[in-house]
Amino acid sequence: MFLSGDLLAECGGSLIQPFDANRVDCAAYPLRMGDEAYVSPEGQKDRSPTLRQLNHEEAVEIPAGQFAFLLTREFVTVPHDLIAFINMKNGLKSSGLVNVSGFHVDPGYKGRLVFAVFNAGPKKITVRQNDDAFLIWFARLEGATEKHARKKAGFNKIESELIARVPEESASLNSLTARIERMEKQLSWRRTAIIYIAGIISAVLAGLIVR
Repeated sequence: MFLSGDLLAECGGSLIQPFDANRVDCAAYPLRMGDEAYVSPEGQKDRSPTLRQLNHEEAVEIPAGQFAFLLTREFVTVPHDLIAFINMKNGLKSSGLVNVSGFHVDPGYKGRLVFAVFNAGPKKITVRQNDDAFLIWFARLEGATEKHARKKAGFNKIESELIARVPEESASLNSLTARIERMEKQLSWRRTAIIYIAGIISAVLAGLIVR
């Protein structure tokens, strides 16, 4: 059974910190973008460090076709007799930002949440620190005990082991287009050089024939 908005407003302080009962949205609670984000590099020229520490309301841009890890501001505690479900807010989903990290949080989890997202849209997507970016719901587990609750510590930052799983370069449409343009320029230069050399050879041969 999912916790209602009334129950969430009543007991949400033990599940989410910081918590404001006035922010309960139907049966969900909106989680805000935190102070850390990682965006996968785009193309060969983009090799700058992409793990960002965000100041208040500072923006992070996720280019089309790129992955990102986004850290929540809130600290979430899921008791052993509850399970949580998570997703992106509709505004970001409509722009093409897709949650690829899974849709639940294990019983026993304690920590901030790291969302793995992919920009499947045609344009870059901007997320600001402290923006409402995610949603979380809680459901009760019948007959649950601590035996099967999560024991591993939760996240408080974007760990290096997560970043290591991301490819050094994603084959986005933008990066593929740039590669094609570079190849076309190289081919054009080679065609010009061949025509120029062929012209010189023809002129030399014509001179020899005349002699």
